[in-house]
Amino acid sequence: MRVTLGLVVAMMTASAARADTPPADLSQFLVAPAARARKAKDTARAIPLYRALAAARGPGSPEAAQLAELLASAGDPDKLATVPDVTDARTAVTAAKRHAGADAVLLLQMAYALAPELPGVLRDLAAALAADHQDASELFRGELLARPFGGNADYARKQLGASALGTLTVGSALPCTEIWINREKLPAKLPAGGVAVAPGTYKGLCFTPKYEMALFEYATVEAGHPARMQFDWAIVVNQLAHPYGRIAVENPKAPGVMIDLGITSPEIGVAVSADHRTLQMVLTDDSGQRREARTVQLDPGQRLVIQW
Repeated sequence: MRVTLGLVVAMMTASAARADTPPADLSQFLVAPAARARKAKDTARAIPLYRALAAARGPGSPEAAQLAELLASAGDPDKLATVPDVTDARTAVTAAKRHAGADAVLLLQMAYALAPELPGVLRDLAAALAADHQDASELFRGELLARPFGGNADYARKQLGASALGTLTVGSALPCTEIWINREKLPAKLPAGGVAVAPGTYKGLCFTPKYEMALFEYATVEAGHPARMQFDWAIVVNQLAHPYGRIAVENPKAPGVMIDLGITSPEIGVAVSADHRTLQMVLTDDSGQRREARTVQLDPGQRLVIQW
């Protein structure tokens, strides 16, 4: 599950300030399951619970401090995988039906923080915001940025309107086994004209296990403008024999830093320099007695065979 924490906090803090019922009372039902998940060190389940609690109770609450600890212990945010809390999200949705105004909005915001892809929760939250005279445009932008191909994406696009969106196209010099954008797998090949997305920064991954390659690229989209995410890579084929050897090639995004291509596969995918400059390459034999330094020109889509 991926929800923009800053968006959730900002929206819920505004609703909490206007709620008729104390936010601590509205969110009390989450305290016990959150504590259980934290005690069990079930970080994947604890984080959504503490996100909802921290946003409902404010940045100075104990729950906000506990959330910060959980996020710090989870490590790399790009590798953070949380588990939606559908049960408690449904409890919040049911409770919202017994409330009105800012109370209903706050309960539905908690439901959205717990399980953003729960069927109907985004529409219910948008309707509650409208009924409470609050703008839902940031909600839709955050949803579309986090899950550009999710189940709510088309609905969010429609609510925002074409003028508020940009266009993202994706290309690759060689076929990718999988492409992920903002940690969401592309369900199918994108249309040639691209896909309408919310303004913001998108992180893409081209994953090709056959060539042991995971290539990351970025694209920044602005409203009313196209942007392209391009994966330019080549294949280096290790045919070093008599003696056998291994290859290290310069990282095109970090000049002077060498990447050892290993020996687990004779064909490895490598990124190509965006400015098409030559790269350093070092060949060494297994015994360390033979070493050759070369410069190579790698072009997108190229298959470069390396021999002594």
